[in-house]
Amino acid sequence: MSNEVLECDLLVIGAGMAGLSAAGWAASRGAKVVVVEKAEKIGGSAALSGGMLWTATSKARMNYYGAGEADLGAVVCATYPQAMSWLRERGIDVSEKMDALHGYGYQIDIIAHLQGCVALVEQAGGHVILGTSVEKLLHTPDGRIIGASTRHVDGCVDVHAASTLLATGGYQGDPELRARYIHPNARNMLLRSNLTSRGEGIQLGEQVGGEVRATNDGFYGHLVSASPSWGEERLYTMLSQYHSDYTLLLNEDGLRFCDETNGDHTNTYYTVQQKNGRALCFWDSRVHEEQATKSIVKFATPMDKFAVALEFGGAGLCSASVDDIAGFASAQGFNGEQVAKSIADFNFCCRNAWETLDPPRSEECIPYDRAPFYALVVYPAITFTYGGLTIDTAARVLDARGQAIPGLLAAGSDAGAAFGIGYAGGLALAMTFGITAARTAGWQ
Repeated sequence: MSNEVLECDLLVIGAGMAGLSAAGWAASRGAKVVVVEKAEKIGGSAALSGGMLWTATSKARMNYYGAGEADLGAVVCATYPQAMSWLRERGIDVSEKMDALHGYGYQIDIIAHLQGCVALVEQAGGHVILGTSVEKLLHTPDGRIIGASTRHVDGCVDVHAASTLLATGGYQGDPELRARYIHPNARNMLLRSNLTSRGEGIQLGEQVGGEVRATNDGFYGHLVSASPSWGEERLYTMLSQYHSDYTLLLNEDGLRFCDETNGDHTNTYYTVQQKNGRALCFWDSRVHEEQATKSIVKFATPMDKFAVALEFGGAGLCSASVDDIAGFASAQGFNGEQVAKSIADFNFCCRNAWETLDPPRSEECIPYDRAPFYALVVYPAITFTYGGLTIDTAARVLDARGQAIPGLLAAGSDAGAAFGIGYAGGLALAMTFGITAARTAGWQ
């Protein structure tokens, strides 16, 4: 017996920031849209965010800090102003401009945006269907994608659509895919996002000939302190050591392994590659007062990140003596003698030989010599992945020959290479490519 058939203009697989932005944009322009989401609620990782919609201030800064493919990064820069205009036109609350890492942005009412997109879809005669999995993509004999077969507790439905968008949120929820595409240590990496993004969109695209960008192993995340309570959503932000770009990071051998000043998100990428996927984060009282007790965005509540880390079970020490820090490091399985030497060598170079630092410091190069000193064992935690299906600047999925697969689009974390190992705003990445996909589907 054949499945029931539902016809629409645009099928969106995934009800997160990318999928719902695409759906809402297209529906507001007259499209009949069907959105299917395997979870029982909308929003994905975006619903757990603070709604900070920011990005790099220019294409040059996007190329440097995002470190992805320049033409894809340019799409984010070019589409961001239109995304902001659309939010304001719809009456979504938008704050005044705020500084955000190496760019600017706004805090938006993220839940109002997501729910508003659902309302736009339904007003245009479409549907947002939760608790629904996708069995396979449907295609014609010549390879054009014409929708998907879906499964719900009420039965199976074939959704036929002129265009299909993959926006399931990446593969960060799947330990084996993390190990395959990022690093073997990533199998055990902590997850600081929803549990449902497990690579289904990427796998669906690959099954119909889409190329998976296996060389793009980047991801967005933060260094965090350990806690037996990890998994509570409130801890994702509380235990993130956003100030790591003002610290020294030392591996188990007691050695620096990256340019810490490139950002905590980049430090997270390099830490997962270290022995046992962890690092010792070291700083002094100057950094503690100026960075570790301050919020990184205006609307966040300031907190003492070291004190909070220890409160929830993290391993750390505050002491007036670097020798004590070295002893603590040894007790935690690090080479304490080398830790002390690395700190001393760094401080010497900051005063006398900055050009010999290896790894170098692109930004701040100031000695850590003001007691008390702080040391905290940190681990990489992942929010979402960058590696996904190869797309072009129109969000069309490409095959291994670089040819677009007719009718198939990808956005958000299902699409690869807009960011490399850097970061320039996850909500902006998702929303701009969601809008781009909707436009490619014909809804300008």
